[in-house]
Amino acid sequence: MKKTIFLLFAIISFSHSYSQQTTDLDALLRNLGKQDQEVRLNLNRVVQQGIADSILHYAEVMATTDQTNQLQVKQILKNGVPTNLSAEAYKAIFLIVDHADVKYQKRYFTPLNKLSKQGLIKPYDIATLRDRILMHSNKKQIFGTQTIAKPIVITDNSSSPQLTSYVWAVKNPAKLEARRAEVGLSSIQEQIKAHASHGYQLIYDPSLSKRDIRALTKSTNK
Repeated sequence: MKKTIFLLFAIISFSHSYSQQTTDLDALLRNLGKQDQEVRLNLNRVVQQGIADSILHYAEVMATTDQTNQLQVKQILKNGVPTNLSAEAYKAIFLIVDHADVKYQKRYFTPLNKLSKQGLIKPYDIATLRDRILMHSNKKQIFGTQTIAKPIVITDNSSSPQLTSYVWAVKNPAKLEARRAEVGLSSIQEQIKAHASHGYQLIYDPSLSKRDIRALTKSTNK
């Protein structure tokens, strides 16, 4: 009887400990996701204002934040993707992988794609990650989610800089809208409107090649 009670107590204790670890991990990931988004919002704000020193500052903060977050997520995922996390925690994992370099993205694409098939990560997020990997590999994207911005020109007259981006070259553009709809993405025109609401002119021209877009967004600074 005593042995049975001891085993029952051990099971209850383990279950409580595992539950607490999951809760702590979930909170950690949600915080990492919050950091990922906050630094990008701050950077976008100062870019629109054309504040050169602040742009440099937040660009450095973003690079440091991304590196720290990627190291933590790498440690978390070393034994596979944790289960029983919140939607916000899984979203944070996606954001941190999505904002990493292409080697890191490729490493975790398959496990994140499996999460998408389980309904834990949105199909349009996986589509975004797929497009980013393709663009970083100098290949045409599939869903038209990736853009490249022209270099920002900051003048001395304190006026906001012109912010222009181009949609990276798309494979089989005639079927683009259908592919976007399949994964829950809005139309390209809605994407253009969304960029405009954040102060960016987004240009989608399917006739432009990868080389054309590279040339249009190449810095002229020497």
